Amino acid sequence: MSGDPVLERVRAIEDDFADAMSRMYGVGNELARLRARLATEASPEQWTPVEAPVETPVEAPVETPVEPLVTVPATGQPSPPPLAPGFVAPPPAPAAVQPPVLPPTAPLPPAEPWWQRDGLVAKVLAVVGAGITLIGVAFLLALAIQMGFFGPLARVVSGALLAMALVGAAVLVRRRPSGTVGALGLAATGFATAYLDVLAVTHIYAWVPLAVGMVLAGLIALGGVLLARAWDSQLLAVVAVLGVALLAPFVGMEHGLLTGAFLLVLAAATWPAQIGREWWILELARVVPTALFLTTLAAVHERTGVAGLLAVLFALLVLGTSLAGARVQRLPQQLGVLVPVGVLPIGVASMAVDDRWSGTVLLVVTTCMLVLVAGLADHPQDTPLQHRLTELALGAAGIASLFAVLRAGDGQGWTPVLGVGACLLWAVAALALRHRATLVVALSLAALATLGSLTLLPLVLLRGSSDDTAMRHLLATIGLTALYAVLAAAVTRTLPHLVPTLPRILLVPSVLWVGGSVVLLGTLVGQVVDDPRGGFTAGQAGATVVWMAIAATLLVRGLRGSTFAVPAGLALAAFSVGKLLLFDLSFLSGIARVLSFIVAGLLLLGMGVGYAQALERTRRAAAGDPTPGPVDNSAPPGPISPSV
Repeated sequence: MSGDPVLERVRAIEDDFADAMSRMYGVGNELARLRARLATEASPEQWTPVEAPVETPVEAPVETPVEPLVTVPATGQPSPPPLAPGFVAPPPAPAAVQPPVLPPTAPLPPAEPWWQRDGLVAKVLAVVGAGITLIGVAFLLALAIQMGFFGPLARVVSGALLAMALVGAAVLVRRRPSGTVGALGLAATGFATAYLDVLAVTHIYAWVPLAVGMVLAGLIALGGVLLARAWDSQLLAVVAVLGVALLAPFVGMEHGLLTGAFLLVLAAATWPAQIGREWWILELARVVPTALFLTTLAAVHERTGVAGLLAVLFALLVLGTSLAGARVQRLPQQLGVLVPVGVLPIGVASMAVDDRWSGTVLLVVTTCMLVLVAGLADHPQDTPLQHRLTELALGAAGIASLFAVLRAGDGQGWTPVLGVGACLLWAVAALALRHRATLVVALSLAALATLGSLTLLPLVLLRGSSDDTAMRHLLATIGLTALYAVLAAAVTRTLPHLVPTLPRILLVPSVLWVGGSVVLLGTLVGQVVDDPRGGFTAGQAGATVVWMAIAATLLVRGLRGSTFAVPAGLALAAFSVGKLLLFDLSFLSGIARVLSFIVAGLLLLGMGVGYAQALERTRRAAAGDPTPGPVDNSAPPGPISPSV
């Protein structure tokens, strides 16, 4: 056994392993000795101050035996037996790192009560105090009048003096610390008193003409706006503008055109007060009362032409200032939501004018003006919705175009045709421009056109209505067919996140109205030959054939890779067969019924055969097995090799 080579090899491996282990022990002892020396030198007790360098003889290091490293057992477990000499234990595991102790955070300060926020209570008290003071002044004047102390002249003079005193007191209070709220209340009361004084001299006593009273009120409003800008107070500006805006209609009830012109001038004159500020409430006080008064004036005044002119000027003012704010950075951005309010008087005036074509032209011009403003407006992407002039102007333009259609059609038979034409123009614009807001307007108008198209269904479904079919009905159905097709293409190009659901939904009514157009065409042809019912019958048969042909086209397209075309084609074929059995079989007779069934049956057979052949070719091409061609029996080009 001693000469066995396997045992000799095992012994050699054991010797090599023992030699390697001894070297590892030596390395471990050196590391342990170095760690002990570093720990001793790093101890603070061993630090000694060094006064001066002293040369000392270097002694040779004395080697001290190093105790073998022993792992510390966990608490509660027995200690392992000591290791034999020469063996090195692994170093002890490092102590667990304690997480840092964070200092306790101070509690958050309590929320500020609502009555201490931004002087809210002071402002409320100032407004209420101003109103109470004004009522008290009115009671004082009423008591003086009852006791005979004041005549008309004294009343007017005392009112003017009181108004000036209140405004002067506001200026004095403003100079004191924390006197802003009190000054605003006094100034607002003073301007309100001045407006009441103008009301007295203009309407109650009729001492001055209405035009003079309007000028006085306008001067008071401008003074209030200038003082509001100096004090940077929107509240004071709103009180000054809203006071005269509410006073003017009451004073000039019998002179509507003059009052409307005054309000228009007031709205234009107070616009510069917003430059450098975002005073939205002031804008509402400028625009809304004027728009409401001009709208009422356009509806009830006899001179509709002048009322319409004022409405146009007001719309130009609103649109012009809004566009300027959108294009020029230093000018204030107007509220885009007021654009429909600004053009509202034009809509009412166009409906109230006697000549419908004049009203139509007015609405068409308004639509073009709104579209121009929408195209020129320039907004960053993060502009809030209330300032999005492009979208809001396009929405107002869509409404204006709808009113133009209603005014031009005047409720007569051509109204559906004009409505579908307007919708088609919006759809074509959305397709060409790829603009989302334009597409939204087109889809909204198309929804209204869909509701209006329900009036065409009796002409398509009922034979008794064939005598009432006219060319305008056929044009409307053709327009609806094109409208839904163009909208489907526009949605595909503009709103890709709605593809393919919405375009497929839009193509369904387009295909259905193709059949409706065929029915109405057959009816009109029948009217030419004095047989409208026969033409209706032929149109129904033609509609079935056309739908079958469209179904066949969809199946062929489905074999070219479209996943939707095959189910759509099968569904349309099923719908055509259902119409053939449920409708044509009952309402058609004679040669029309025969032709309808024969042509539809042949189309179905052709569709089945063609679909099967095309499907087989598609499968062979996918499997890499091309269709075998003709056999080539021509002679080979080279000499024939000898055969054995």
